[in-house]
Amino acid sequence: IYGETGAYYGTVEQQGRLTLHLHLLLYIKGALPPQEIRNRLMTEGSEFEKSLITYLEAVHVGEFHNGDLATMQAKYPVPTDTNSTYQNPTLMMPVPPPSWCKDKKCSECKRCVQRANWWSNFWETTDDLMVKSNIHTHHQAYEPTAKDRKAAVTKGLKTKYKGAKGCRNKDGICMARFPREIFPESVVDYSDGSLNVKKLESDINNVTPMLTYCLRCNTDVTSLLSGTAIKAIVAYISDYVSKASLKSYQVFSSMYDVLHQ
Repeated sequence: IYGETGAYYGTVEQQGRLTLHLHLLLYIKGALPPQEIRNRLMTEGSEFEKSLITYLEAVHVGEFHNGDLATMQAKYPVPTDTNSTYQNPTLMMPVPPPSWCKDKKCSECKRCVQRANWWSNFWETTDDLMVKSNIHTHHQAYEPTAKDRKAAVTKGLKTKYKGAKGCRNKDGICMARFPREIFPESVVDYSDGSLNVKKLESDINNVTPMLTYCLRCNTDVTSLLSGTAIKAIVAYISDYVSKASLKSYQVFSSMYDVLHQ
């Protein structure tokens, strides 16, 4: 999707609700250093600028394919009828594409028609997945009442029920940095070589459509075009790598390795 991998660095985090969450930094083989990229972008209208923007807009997007947020939410509402024929894509496996037609000039044979239908379904499914998993909704922190705590005990929860952690801090600012800034088109600041990639929706992460289609969950894909950003991500991931406590999935993995020796 992104090019040949030169190296990668990442770890799996176990969140408080026991779900697994991957943090990954991917290095593309042959990619230029961030500073050299910025230097080249300072030349207005260069072929390098056009090629880089074309690549970045192809591998990650900040909008839906078939419409804006309001249109997509109206088109893909949360199903309420249990007898509905609607199939939630987050609960379905991805459908592999049909085989290619070897005739490059053909567009009407059975394989070509199947291929066109698959791509149409791909974009429909990807938009639906983004509606289901990528739209950020602000939540205030919630302190449980005595009734909530009693209900938690009744349900057999052994840990103390602490309520919900919201995304807003005490000043009302979203700690997840939403809404994000909108860019109707990719823009380069020629004074310092910084690049803001096209983004049309403020309340969704940037995603790679093919990755969303395959993984069927929330993702956040960002191109790091500065050394500072790369160092920050390395430090962020290292924080999870160096956590002292052993997580349950690590315990099970160790048990599996021992039992199969």
